[in-house]
Amino acid sequence: MSKPEVMLLGTFHMAMEPQTVNEQQDHIHTVVEAFKKYNPTKIAVEKSFLIEEELDRKYREFLSGELKPTYDEVEQIAFRLAHELEHPRVYPVDEVVNMNTPSLNQVFEWAKEHQTELFQEILEVQSKLKKMENDEDLLHSLSYINRPDYIQELQRVYMKLAKVGDRQHQVGVQWLKQWHHRDLAISANIARMAGPQDRILVLIGGDHLHLLNQFLSDSGDFIIQSPLPYLPK
Repeated sequence: MSKPEVMLLGTFHMAMEPQTVNEQQDHIHTVVEAFKKYNPTKIAVEKSFLIEEELDRKYREFLSGELKPTYDEVEQIAFRLAHELEHPRVYPVDEVVNMNTPSLNQVFEWAKEHQTELFQEILEVQSKLKKMENDEDLLHSLSYINRPDYIQELQRVYMKLAKVGDRQHQVGVQWLKQWHHRDLAISANIARMAGPQDRILVLIGGDHLHLLNQFLSDSGDFIIQSPLPYLPK
């Protein structure tokens, strides 16, 4: 029996960059045209099933011309691509997880107060990532987010976070348990929506790429396709 394909397209959250979205509509259309060539049978997005009815309603309004897309990457890219491919809907695969026991800010505060050397190491890796990200061009941004070296460098941050705390207070590990819970649930949601002949394009925040690739690959149930050949140079 043939395996379904999954392509994980890492994105940044466009709602935080409204000026970029406004000024680079031509680049967004270029991305949509590029991934039409992959011809996915389903498009999954980083939204929770809890808002599935709202997502379906918005997509119907988009199709009818009633909805002007917000800055969100789901409406800017996923809706447009789904429309071009005549898909009836897009699929929400995110999981709602309490990420505040502890919060990421509490993890950083612990490291800053109790593990200053580790705190500096984390800041240095983050600074390196920022330098890699230092590009206002939307197409270039999507390219670096999906590059293996960027994904690996980002994973280094998480592995350093795991060391925050001590034997009695596994502060970083507790936060990462929440993060792993979320990504494992997302991968399960993707698996449940996949049919044997499907080619599923998943639009997801770049932070999730490492674990989702790992979980989906480890299952042995999918052919994982890289988005890099489709991203405009």
